Amino acid sequence: MTSQEIRQQFLDFFKSKEHKIVASAPVVPYDDPTLLFTNAGMNQFKDVFLGQGTRDYKRAADTQKCIRVSGKHNDLEEVGHDTYHHTFFEMLGNWSFGDYYKEEAIIWAWELLTEVWKLPKERLWATVYETDDEALEMWKTKTDINPDHILKFGAKDNFWEMGDTGPCGPCSEIHINVGDDFNNPKYVNAGVPECIE
Repeated sequence: MTSQEIRQQFLDFFKSKEHKIVASAPVVPYDDPTLLFTNAGMNQFKDVFLGQGTRDYKRAADTQKCIRVSGKHNDLEEVGHDTYHHTFFEMLGNWSFGDYYKEEAIIWAWELLTEVWKLPKERLWATVYETDDEALEMWKTKTDINPDHILKFGAKDNFWEMGDTGPCGPCSEIHINVGDDFNNPKYVNAGVPECIE
């Protein structure tokens, strides 16, 4: 499967879930003096998350071109040391502005990965923030992931923050273990190339 096919299938999937497909914002933000480069898919929606702006849609999906060479999300030091850190990449994102929440996000992520992209379920792991029992329960009851493949982690791995202040909260992540020992939890969030987020 090519990157173009992955990108298009992602956008088609979320379009079928009534998301507005939004173009990538420029990699040099023209209206955000806090950023040298666009470094995340949420950057173009930052005003909405801060309560300073609105959109005429409640759901969006995009494939955002990102450059990470400075600031909080500086991947420059990691480039060349592993197979998954890059200075430039495209971040696929689906966004809800007061419309849906954890349940739909979890169900749709699992559906996309296992039904559209046909990733092997036995190699997938879900992580949740250590006190987010709601997300934990949704993974167990709304998907057919192996319950032993749902792990709790602390703030370092499963608590998203835009910056030192501002929007933040628990997050859930999905990892795939492509190694031989794919049933072993020790690889999740261990920074090894066999198990990536």
